[in-house]
Amino acid sequence: MTPVPAAAVSTPASTHPVSIGDRLDELLERSYRGQGRELATRLLPAPSVAGDSSHDPLDAQFTWLTMPAWLGSSLGLDPTLQTTRGGRALIDDLCWIQYCVYAVFRIQDDLVDGDTDDRSLAVATNPLLVEAARCAARHFDGDSAFWNVFQGAIDGTTRAILTLGKLQRANDRQSRQSEDELRLYAELSASLGIATAGVAIAAGREDAWFRQLRPALDGFWIAAQIVDDLRDIHEDLEAGCLNHAAWFLSHPILGASPEVVEAVIASNLATTDRLELLLEHAGAAMDRGLAALDAALCPRLFECLSDYRRGLPALAARVQRSTVVVLSGSTQNL
Repeated sequence: MTPVPAAAVSTPASTHPVSIGDRLDELLERSYRGQGRELATRLLPAPSVAGDSSHDPLDAQFTWLTMPAWLGSSLGLDPTLQTTRGGRALIDDLCWIQYCVYAVFRIQDDLVDGDTDDRSLAVATNPLLVEAARCAARHFDGDSAFWNVFQGAIDGTTRAILTLGKLQRANDRQSRQSEDELRLYAELSASLGIATAGVAIAAGREDAWFRQLRPALDGFWIAAQIVDDLRDIHEDLEAGCLNHAAWFLSHPILGASPEVVEAVIASNLATTDRLELLLEHAGAAMDRGLAALDAALCPRLFECLSDYRRGLPALAARVQRSTVVVLSGSTQNL
């Protein structure tokens, strides 16, 4: 899991991570390589009406691949800037680094959640992290603050995946605390900010990352994860996982069967009181983050996060309706 330190990176970067077989190379080629500059310079269209119920919460899931370009433009960095190290564009490389790290944790999360039983995928993580560190070494010296952010994000996300995986499968429902789990959700997504942090640091605005951007993104990750939890309640319960939304909506029942838990959740979703309290937690997390972010630092990012915040009730309502239908169908024979 430990990436190669910048000082130890001296070999030229390859087009792909260290080869571990055609499957990984094909996955990364299909998922990202060859599209780097397009993704780095593309701007996501904002919804025409704030809070429009047609704006799907999952539209925001790859915002972390466009944020570096938004911030770079605001801070005066040219997205096509050719650097002295390797002659590659800074933002393009940062997005590739970001995607390699994302792929690592997508693999880890799927293995922990049981979404795949192909344990051979675990060997892909180290080559991906080596590739990310090797690529970053083109732009950041060994004593750059970037490396602290890079390693801290990797450690935080790894810790959150393992802790949440254990916590949400345990039978001890009473020991779970909402605030603790939401902090873990922020850590879970910390690695998605690596490229944005890199842009701020490269532009000499390390302070902007720690004081504004990181708090704002933490709030966004928490809210988006809560919405994602609502969407995945039935699927997660079938896999033996009581995610945060499911735990919150079924609290305080203890020792019940999955079928009874689903029935309680469906009832609480239908009456909305408990759901509204859960959404208040999501909204409060975003409000704290937005309060820390100066709109002038990156207007496009501020607009994106503000729009997501305004549309959060409508987004959750859509997920609520679809989840109630699924849960009601699964409990009709109780």
